[in-house]
Amino acid sequence: MKSPVHRCRDVEQSRGQAWARTTLFQTEHRIPISKDVITSSSASAMWFIKDACGIICALITWLLVLYAEFVVLFVMLLPSKNLTYSIVNGSLFNALAFLALASHLRAMCTDPGAVPKGNATKEYIESLQLKPGQVVYKCPKCCSIKPDRAHHCSVCKRCIRKMDHHCPWVNNCVGENNQKYFVLFTMYIALVSLHALFMVVFHFLYCFEDDWTRNRTFERGDGEVGEDAVLGSHEDGVRRPVLPDLVQSLLWDELQEERLRV
Repeated sequence: MKSPVHRCRDVEQSRGQAWARTTLFQTEHRIPISKDVITSSSASAMWFIKDACGIICALITWLLVLYAEFVVLFVMLLPSKNLTYSIVNGSLFNALAFLALASHLRAMCTDPGAVPKGNATKEYIESLQLKPGQVVYKCPKCCSIKPDRAHHCSVCKRCIRKMDHHCPWVNNCVGENNQKYFVLFTMYIALVSLHALFMVVFHFLYCFEDDWTRNRTFERGDGEVGEDAVLGSHEDGVRRPVLPDLVQSLLWDELQEERLRV
């Protein structure tokens, strides 16, 4: 039989082991676990978030890009008389729009770095073979082991590694695996917007100059009365009305005809 001293030591040892097991899920003095240990189970599968708001925002994004494509091609480039200008700007705009939509699709359908749900079990913790003093943190919402810099997303209902934010315009979280696609998408959208703004300003100036030149043209050969004939002509930098002279000449002709009749 064991002496009372040995029995007390066994009780203290068992209490120490139980305390060590409970501290595996504490947050204080947490030592980061490598991402190679905790990987996503859906890394190779198709990733798509079934969120109504996110799907609507993603469709609006695609419709805005396609509408900009329609306006640029059919309103500004095709009516242009300069073929080189239309080809160069059309090719550049289409290339940027295609890259923007491709980056948006990759950012939306790529696993952002989701941690497997429900992997915080006793068997899985023991299989990690943690070193002495190394602890992990259990997410109470999805029951998964949270690696360092991971946060829980209420929309995706998963813990995402290196989560930045949940973007409804790409209908996905921006995390470790799709952050580069999100940055590329924002960059291409900015370039497309600047290019479209440049073409709008150039098209406005071209239309303004064309209308100004057309209104200033005086076409007497076709029997049309232009702006100068109605409002006046320029002599010595001063606009002089011509319409009263035309009215007086017409009245004078009518008076001459009446005199001849009498």
